[in-house]
Amino acid sequence: MLTTTFAAVLVSAALAEAPSAPAWETNYARASETAVAQRKPLAVFIGHGESGYNRVVGGNMPTEAGRLLSTSYVALYVNADTAEGKRLATAFGVEEGLVISSRCGNLQALKYGGAVPALDLASYLTKYSAADVAVTTTERAGTAVVAAPVVTSSCANGRCGTVVTGGYYTPAYTGGVSSCPNGRCPNVR
Repeated sequence: MLTTTFAAVLVSAALAEAPSAPAWETNYARASETAVAQRKPLAVFIGHGESGYNRVVGGNMPTEAGRLLSTSYVALYVNADTAEGKRLATAFGVEEGLVISSRCGNLQALKYGGAVPALDLASYLTKYSAADVAVTTTERAGTAVVAAPVVTSSCANGRCGTVVTGGYYTPAYTGGVSSCPNGRCPNVR
């Protein structure tokens, strides 16, 4: 009984000591180095203005999310209104939102475009802070979308060939001769 009570007091004290708001890093290189050194995921909040991270979380930072960010992540805020912030936002492919890396920092675990609802934020932070989570693909949510396929062509009007899902261009001809009249075969799959 005494042991259980003592354990409950220690857990309560530890939770009370954990800050409910993260210490925001604003330098990407330093945040990345820290995350890798501490084997923590990097949580990149991309917003606009000095405290744009509040818009990313749909208002004020929820207490549980703040605690998770403080203890289990390196939290980076990117102000997309600055030149460097705009460059980073473009590199991440998110104008405003959240990107979470793997613990090694070499993969994106989550790319969320737009404001993240409080319940979803806590869920994502819990999920990707777990020591046993293996990141193999990027989870996309919110308004984060896969880029549209890009077609490059040497055909008249760029209209011969086939656009295959995923953005790859496949010529519709062999030996340099088009199989379509006037070289204009818009075969989109």
